[in-house]
Parts: sequence; structure tokens; C-alpha cells
Amino acid sequence: GAAIEERFGPFLSAGRVHDENLALRAEIQDLKEQLIDYETVKMENEQFRELLEIKERNSDLIFEPATVVGRTPDDWFGSFTIDVGTYHGVSLRCPVITSEGLVGIVSEVGHGYSKVQTILDASVNIGGVDIHTLDTGILTGSIPLAQEGRCKLGFLPRESGATPGDTIVTSGTGGLLPRGLIIGEIDTVEMETSGLSLYATITPAADIKGAKQVLVITDFGGKDEDAPALSGEDPEPADGEGEE
Repeated sequence: GAAIEERFGPFLSAGRVHDENLALRAEIQDLKEQLIDYETVKMENEQFRELLEIKERNSDLIFEPATVVGRTPDDWFGSFTIDVGTYHGVSLRCPVITSEGLVGIVSEVGHGYSKVQTILDASVNIGGVDIHTLDTGILTGSIPLAQEGRCKLGFLPRESGATPGDTIVTSGTGGLLPRGLIIGEIDTVEMETSGLSLYATITPAADIKGAKQVLVITDFGGKDEDAPALSGEDPEPADGEGEE
């Protein structure tokens, strides 16, 4: 018995170690799956809590939670695709936000997906207001600013008292976006080259290029009131430099 143990012991021992390793691997895999499940539930709970907090602050807003499923390659402005569309009540120009602030606007919509242009985009024009001075302007983007993750609030009056650190929110004019969505903070205030108005550079409050979970505002009080026609619908000239 002892001789057999001595001769075959290493093999028997190796077999036991192998079995123990298999058991440990199975246990580790089970723990990993539990962790993934926990992280998923945690993320869903955090998003649900954020949704409730935003809902409490804005009782007239209707939301559809969405996941970012793809980012447009080589797009300076960080446009992306989300996993909700017309089936979920999403329509063209719906605002897209996180709990921190405005991210962008739905620019294309399908049955089960939508594409979103971010507020860094040069083709996006949104009415913005400085909550400290109540000066209004037009929020838009540019490639140089987008590279820095910033955008600008243009057409501020020359006598504007806007200063760095001021918070900018949506003005809500035109009925395309609700009023009071946080956009970001002013970094600098400069004179336009025309000398007729000022512009402010803005750091968005939301993580524009890193957001993974967003909320689409599908309806809100005052939506589409006095809204200008969409591009391609022969819109009448309107005041506000193309403000949405």
C-alpha cells in the first residue's frame, strides 16, 4: 500500500489538484456571473433613481430610457445610435439627456433605433439662457471646440453680464425643447469678430462623448407650441438666428 502510494502518489495528488482547480474555476465563474448580474442591477437601479429625480424636478416630462449601442466613427462631434425608436415613442428632434444635462437631439429615427446629434455639432442650434443674467443666445458647435469637448453660446448682447462659471440652460423658445434643461457652464466670454455681439464658450455638464445610458424626452408641456417648420419644409424667416 505504502509502495503504491509512494509510486502513484504524485499522479493521485495531481488528479486531486486538477479536480480542485476545476471546482475553483467553476466557483470563480459563478462569482463573476453574480458580479455581472449585480453590476447590471446596480446600473439599472442608478438609472431608475436618476429618472425619478429628474421626473420630480420636471413633472411634465415624459422619458424613454435608452442605451448607446454605437458611436459614429470619425465624427468630430460624437454622434451616436441608441436602442429606441418610433416603437418607443421617439420622434425627430426629441432631446436626449443624462441626469447631468443635455446631450443632444434625435436626428434620425427608425422603428427600434435612433441617431443622436450632440450639442457639440455645428449643425445643432439650440436656444440657451444664462440663469444669472437671463441673457439669451444660440448654442452651437464647431470642430475646434468639439475637439476640446466644448461648444459655444453665440449672439449674446454686447452689454451682456455673462461671466465664467455662469450656468446655461435651454431657453425653451419655439417649443422644440423644454425650458430649463442644464447645458453647462461658461468658460470664457469673447467678442464676435463682427463686434456686434458676444459669445461664450461652454463646457457641457453631461459627458457627451462617454455617455452610455441616456434618456430621451418624448413629450413635455408646451411641446411644438410656435415651433418653426423642420428643414425642407420651406420655413418662414423667423427671429432668433435659426434658434430652436
